[in-house]
Amino acid sequence: MKKLSVGFLAVALTLGFASCSTIETGIEIPQESLLKSYQLKRDASGAYSIDFDVADKTISDSHKDLNSLTNEFHLSKVGYDTKDQHRKEFTLDNNTLSIGFIDSETGKQTKLTIEDENITFAKGNSTNFLKTYELATNTDGTIQLDFEVNNDVATEFKYNEDLATYEVHLSKGTGVNRVFSRSLSIPDTGILKLDFVNHKLLGKGSSSLIAERAPVIIIDNESGDDDL
Repeated sequence: MKKLSVGFLAVALTLGFASCSTIETGIEIPQESLLKSYQLKRDASGAYSIDFDVADKTISDSHKDLNSLTNEFHLSKVGYDTKDQHRKEFTLDNNTLSIGFIDSETGKQTKLTIEDENITFAKGNSTNFLKTYELATNTDGTIQLDFEVNNDVATEFKYNEDLATYEVHLSKGTGVNRVFSRSLSIPDTGILKLDFVNHKLLGKGSSSLIAERAPVIIIDNESGDDDL
């Protein structure tokens, strides 16, 4: 009788574990995003760079797509330890820079597109309002904008509803601050647009102002379920 009870208990426990396993496997666990964070920078010389962190045991395979001219980082999971932090420097290609992250686990793609004036080769009519800027991911899913302007620059923040674009308006004037910081929310579309709008004279001796947009930045999260 004692042996029968032990056998019955073993069967009951086996069924119990099997039942629990069935329940557990029925729960869908969200996949971890391999791209943890990134920080895009433009320094005072006009040079661009990006620093990014990835999940544990993730490799980053980089190459340039010759059709779209996008600098792509393909992220994939491996079974061994890898470095978590990466850095890459870039130059503008025809005043344009495109950077893409492709996550092989989640299928998510994040793309940053920048149109900017190459201040290294710019002459005379170059806009000298913006000195440096950085764009970085925050843990709450927003994008952190930090930038510095040169002396005698007036700064104004706006959101253009018609263009669905954050705008930083820069013009010659007396500004109290030179360093600024803003947290930008990513719209439901998954596409964040940011323009630096430079108001400058039409020409030498002219009193008319024109507005030139540079840099122009677009951050496109093609899969919006797991925003960075």
